[in-house]
Amino acid sequence: MKCVTFPMRIDNRNLTVVVDYIEKEDKHYTIKAAWIKLVPQDSYLDRELRASGKMLSRCFQRGESVKDMADTLSQDNIAGVVANYMKKHMVDILSGKQPAEDELKNISTDPYRIKAKPPEPPEIKNEP
Repeated sequence: MKCVTFPMRIDNRNLTVVVDYIEKEDKHYTIKAAWIKLVPQDSYLDRELRASGKMLSRCFQRGESVKDMADTLSQDNIAGVVANYMKKHMVDILSGKQPAEDELKNISTDPYRIKAKPPEPPEIKNEP
């Protein structure tokens, strides 16, 4: 079994996602587990994320696909955001492509902000 990690930023929290997978001879991949870790740790949220990771992992081990998990879980929770991110970026994740720290987007689980366009940054003028 192989393992790959990738960073995410959700609700202004830095997370690390660990994905365990099996590479088959025909270059197909089977996801077996996904673990979500919070950095720095917060005991309450850590317990919730461990439970979410166990739920994702058990579903993958029972044959659920990443697409199934993304379609089932909404994006108003961290596990749902992770599943949807994996669905959209699986090729980059399995190839080990890591986004730079400044390329990490902050993904919101707030249902009112998910569809809304983010506010434009203020314009800064340099005056001599």
